This record gives sequence, structure tokens and C-alpha cells, in this order.
Amino acid sequence: MFENITRSFRFYPLFCLLTVLPVQLLHADTLLMQDGSRLQGEVVRQQDGVLEFSTSYAGVIRVQWSQVSELQADQPVEVYLDSGESLQVTTIRNTSQVIVLGGGASGREVAPPALAFINPEPWQRGEGLKLSGMLNFGLEFQQGNTDQQKLALDGAMQARRKHDRYKLAVQYQKDKSNDITTAQNWQLRNKYDYFVTEKRYYGASLNFEQDKFADLKLRTSVGPHIGYQFFESKQLNLGADISLLYVIQDFDVAPDDEYTALGWSIDFDKLLFADRVQLYHRQNGLLELGDTGNVVVNSWTGLRFPLYAGVVASTEAEIDYDGGAPVGVDEVDTIWRIKLGYQW
Repeated sequence: MFENITRSFRFYPLFCLLTVLPVQLLHADTLLMQDGSRLQGEVVRQQDGVLEFSTSYAGVIRVQWSQVSELQADQPVEVYLDSGESLQVTTIRNTSQVIVLGGGASGREVAPPALAFINPEPWQRGEGLKLSGMLNFGLEFQQGNTDQQKLALDGAMQARRKHDRYKLAVQYQKDKSNDITTAQNWQLRNKYDYFVTEKRYYGASLNFEQDKFADLKLRTSVGPHIGYQFFESKQLNLGADISLLYVIQDFDVAPDDEYTALGWSIDFDKLLFADRVQLYHRQNGLLELGDTGNVVVNSWTGLRFPLYAGVVASTEAEIDYDGGAPVGVDEVDTIWRIKLGYQW
């Protein structure tokens, strides 16, 4: 009898494995790919032509939706159409000509562009808003033959709803050498966008800028813009717009002036290397109508490294060009930064 009990316990781990494994497989979503391969895991979401799929062996992977032949979900997933209609389905068949939502004879056919999201976030359905932002801090001290202190702060905040968006960006820099201020400037940018389609928007911006050592007491620009959001997701963002701005410039020494300008804005970021690095580029520009030599461009290009729980480190190059700078002031400023920040 004792041998029988011992023999039973010997096979107990195998029994548990055979019992649990079918249950795990039973509760898995399945992707059938165009090349005939099969993936098992859990659907996270689909937008901008990319499906996020969580697997036990590779974490969250990103699959081009065009390469998916069929999605078979264990539990219903939410399909959100560009018309605003929401459906709960367990099967989605995908071809280049048509997408079939649901199985059997009751399946509904829609054109591929009509599929806006799978498992959208609440704000994408028009429920509430999504707040996101970042705050970066850079500080440098040097003591000895030369005493230097450098302070750099910048931050950004975005409030996103289904049909509109508000962006706020701030930047401040102050450098001292032997207790003498050698650089001091700041920028404040406000921007409102209203989306007339999923991608196309119009809106208005109000911006302020000061650079004490470039003789710029205050530059104010305000006006409407139109733009296009090519991509908008955690993995990839790209938006660009063009504007008509009224610019007022107050100088400490040079004569004040006012003019109408063509403005533009580019905002890009992309996660790379399994989300370990984020490449980003932001650019704002002004071109005075009637004077092509008066061009102002501010750009920031860098790499951001997520560390832990929202903490990020960044290395960045800021290049500022002012074609209408007063006599005796350099037209180009280049600043290299290493920053530590927090994003949410």
C-alpha cells in the first residue's frame, strides 16, 4: 500500500501539468497569419495598422495588421468603427478587400479603412480624457578656476479627448559663470487642436519667448493652424501643422517690430529596441511673409531612455536659428543637454 501511495505522488506533477496546460491553451486568443503561421496569446489593441499581442514567451509583440489573416478571440473583443459604432466579436477575418466581423452567416463585412480600433482606450470612444506629460531637470556645477552653474528645466502636458487636444510646453534655462549670468531664456507654448476627422485637425496657438542675451525682451506669436496627425500611439507619434501667425517682437536695444508669418510645427517620437530607447524630434518655425531672410527655427532632437516607474534619462541637442537677429547677436545657438525626468 505504501508503494502505491508513493507511486501516485510520483505522477502528481505530471497530472498537474496535463490539467493546467489545456486550461491555459483554452483561454488564449489565436492569430492566423497570412504566411500560415499561428500565434497564441492575448489581444491588447489594434490601431494605426499595428496589432499589439501579448504572449507568454516574448511579452507584448507588435504585428502589422495587414499580415493577419484571422483573429480568434477566447472572449469578445471590442471593435470600434470609424462611424463611431462599437461591436463585440470573437472572430475577425482580414483580407485586403474586406474585413468580416463575427463568424458564420451572421458575419458583417466592412471595408478595411472602417476598422478604427480593436479594444480602444476610453478617450478614443469619447469617454473622458487622457492626461499625459513629462518634466525634465538638468543641473550642472563646476568649481575651481571657474565657478559655473547651469540650470535647465522643461516640461510638457497634453490633455486628449476624442475630438480635441490641448498641449502646453515650457522651457527655462539659466547659466552663471563666476556669479555672472551668461545665458537666460524661456519659452511658453500653448496649442489647441480640434479634430474634424480621425487624422485631420485645425486649431490655434499662442506662444511666448524671451532670450535676454539675444536682445529679445519678448516675442509673442498667435494665430490659427491646420494639421495632420499621421500616427498617434505609445509606439509612434507623428504630427505636423502649418499656421498663419501674427508676431510681435519687443527688444531691449533694437527697434521693436511686428509682422505676419508662415509658421510650422513638427512633433515626432518613436520607441526603438524593444521600447528601451525613444527617438524624438520637435521643431517650431516662423517665416516672415515678404522677407524670406527673417526665419526663426527652434528644434530639439534627442534620445530618451526609460529607466524605472516613469523615470527617464535623456540626451538632447537644441538648435535655434534666428535669421532676423539684431546686429552683433549670433544667428545660431546650439546646446547639448543630459537630463533626468519623469513622464506619465
